[in-house]
Formats: sequence, C-alpha cells, structure tokens
Amino acid sequence: MFKSHYQGGIYVEIFSAQGKAPAAKWAQSGKVQRIFDKQVKSYVYNLEGGPTTKMQIPRDEKLGLSLIQQFVVLQLAVPLGVGFNVQILATDTLNSKRRIFLSSAHRDISHTPLHTRLPLGTFPTL
Repeated sequence: MFKSHYQGGIYVEIFSAQGKAPAAKWAQSGKVQRIFDKQVKSYVYNLEGGPTTKMQIPRDEKLGLSLIQQFVVLQLAVPLGVGFNVQILATDTLNSKRRIFLSSAHRDISHTPLHTRLPLGTFPTL
C-alpha cells in the first residue's frame, strides 16, 4: 500500500482524521464516527460499541502496508474503565509474521517468538 511512497523521512503518516475522506482506505465495522473534539481542536475518530467495532488498514487483509519505519507511534485517548484492544501485525523481510497485542484485559507482559502481549495499564496517562 505504501510501497511506492517516499519513506526516507523521519515519519510516514498513515492515518489522520483531517481532510475530505481520510478513512477511505480503512475497513470500518461497528459504530465509527468522525467528530470534532473541542479539547483537541481537531477532528478525531470515535469508536463506540463492543469488540466488533474496529478500523483496519489496509482494507484487504491480504495486502500489506509495506512500511519500513523503525517506530510505530499511536496517539489514543481511551476513557477510564473502558475495555480497549489494539493489534499490530508486523511482517519481516522473510515473511515471518509477529503480533503485538495492546489490551486493557491483559495483566502481565507475555512474550513468545510469534507474539507479545502488553497490558495498557503499564503505560502512563496524561
């Protein structure tokens, strides 16, 4: 998906709520709304509902993003007491898949060669 994009800079933005149709390349299910947040002074995506509410890029699961950046940065606002999960699937040059699960349901960090589970409670809140 981003194979033909310039990735030589310090970052590549793959998602923003700005613009005319910013989530056109994303698959969405459940109640996903683009709203203006006065605190942030910008548009944000509000996902409400159960575990079936999600946003996924690329739209087709068989395609890859083809990103070569060293870091992934996520900026999320999750209300206290609300269950939340993020799953990141990374594929290396040998086509080995590895998953990173960030979840409010996990209590301990666990790691195997194929996946890592990180509890969201270990991250500081602002």
